[in-house]
Amino acid sequence: MPNLDSFEEKLEKIIAPNLTAKELAEKMVVAVLETEYGRSFTLSKGFAKMVNTLADSIVTNPDLRRQALAIASRYNKKEHEYQKSIEKQDQKSGPPRPRQNTPAPRNFARP
Repeated sequence: MPNLDSFEEKLEKIIAPNLTAKELAEKMVVAVLETEYGRSFTLSKGFAKMVNTLADSIVTNPDLRRQALAIASRYNKKEHEYQKSIEKQDQKSGPPRPRQNTPAPRNFARP
C-alpha cells in the first residue's frame, strides 16, 4: 500500500507534541490530500479554505477529534522512543572526548 506508507512518512515528519488540535488536524488533512491527490493538488485555488473546513470538522466532532489525537499520540510516541534510543546510544559511548591540539599533517612529498 504505497499511499499508506507515504502517508505514514508524512505524519512522522509533521506531527509534533506542541501542535494545537486545530494545527494537528490541518496538517493531517494536508498529508491525506497530498498523499492521495499529489502535491500539485495542494496548490489549487480554494485548497486552504477546504483544509480549514475539514480541520474544523475534525476538531468539533468528538469522535473525529479523538481519532486524530490517537493517531498523533501514536506518532509522538514513536518519535519519543526514537529520541530515547539515541540518548541511550550517547550514554553508552560516554561523554565526548576532549579534542587534542595536534598540528595538521604536512605534505612531505618532494617536488
